[in-house]
Amino acid sequence: MKIRILTWAAIAALACTAGACDRESPPPPPRIKEVFHLNGYEKDFGYAQAVLIDKTLYVSGSVSADAQGRLVAPGNMADQMRAAYINVQHTLAAHGVGFEQVVKETIYTTDMDAFLKEKNVRLDFYDKARLPAASWVQVQRLIDPGFMIEIEVVAELP
Repeated sequence: MKIRILTWAAIAALACTAGACDRESPPPPPRIKEVFHLNGYEKDFGYAQAVLIDKTLYVSGSVSADAQGRLVAPGNMADQMRAAYINVQHTLAAHGVGFEQVVKETIYTTDMDAFLKEKNVRLDFYDKARLPAASWVQVQRLIDPGFMIEIEVVAELP
């Protein structure tokens, strides 16, 4: 047994002296960051609606805003959720995917009780048997005091 170990050690030492250990592995290919804007006002606020790196799509928090950035459904959690999910859906569709590719969801809400009462609105968009990992967080306020919910997702593209 000692002879085998010594033999393998000698082979490894010879391989290193022959230059095999000095070779550097080739660098990984560059990761290209592609930025996506759903609406023009996003540039004014200084963010991208989504960033694609390799096959991972990071979607910024989507709120219940129309194409001009105006609040949709003030004071109505269920309708704000639908509007925010529709905005997420537009971003996903622009990249050729849907909610079935979402692997992580983070929801920020200013009213957790109202959100919990309406949480099943999510099932209008997700397959109940294939829900993503999720975090739900109550916050003091969002970018506009009228927004009650913001939905952020990460999707894996095929």
